[in-house]
Amino acid sequence: MESLYKAWFTDFVPFNGNRPPIWKQSNIYSIADIIYGAPFSSKLFNTDGVGIPIIRIRDLKEQEFVTYTTENHPKGHLIHPGDIVVGMDGGFRPYIWGNTDAWLNQRVCIFDNKRPKGKAFVLFTIKPLLYRIEQTQVATTVIHIGKKDYDAFVFYLPDNHTLDQFDEITSPMVNQIVVNCLENKRLAELRDTLLPRLMSGELDVSTIDF
Repeated sequence: MESLYKAWFTDFVPFNGNRPPIWKQSNIYSIADIIYGAPFSSKLFNTDGVGIPIIRIRDLKEQEFVTYTTENHPKGHLIHPGDIVVGMDGGFRPYIWGNTDAWLNQRVCIFDNKRPKGKAFVLFTIKPLLYRIEQTQVATTVIHIGKKDYDAFVFYLPDNHTLDQFDEITSPMVNQIVVNCLENKRLAELRDTLLPRLMSGELDVSTIDF
């Protein structure tokens, strides 16, 4: 998908190598709403699986459920499969969320695509913009990004026809990535449930004909 995005919107391959003049500069809010995580109380966090999973920056890469909370924050927002999530401290990598619903903790945000099938376009538009901010803060001990940085994001917005074509190609790819991630999580949970029982002899598979 990223190669296709680069070919269309960086190298302009379908447009004879030139950016179409009808594409105009726009801000990030033309293609996405940004949803910020809520300041859940760490005193109510647990690792015993009680309550609802809560996603912190450290959980984004592996997308595993480590921390849970019983708090129902009035400004809480649930991450859903397929959401584009970004950590706002230490490194600004966008991820397609490939697990089930979880609370969004503070300093984590979602770029919620406004076009129904426009996740891929949002993802690969913000990726270099986030990277550019990250590179400007390399001398800082802990780097941060915030709303003022997002407000300054600008890019050339393609015409609707071009976006429709790109969305039709990439939307099934995004959906398949999410389906694969969820299936992998399900199989890992099944493995983790069955393996101890096999190792202990609780489950006997000696009579199964492979």
